[in-house]
Amino acid sequence: MDEHRIRHRAYEIWEQEGRPEGRRAEHWERACRELQEEDERAKEQGPEPRDLAQASADTGAGI
Repeated sequence: MDEHRIRHRAYEIWEQEGRPEGRRAEHWERACRELQEEDERAKEQGPEPRDLAQASADTGAGI
């Protein structure tokens, strides 16, 4: 998983919770879980329609 995404999400969680001290590890773990769940949902749903259109354009499909 992308460390930048985790860091960004952990920061959002920290801000939402009022910037508490001493909960860095908890926020990091929560961010990892949330992003993993988000990625799993995205896989289950398949590619976005715009992704399919781009893939067709990239391969020349539909011409």
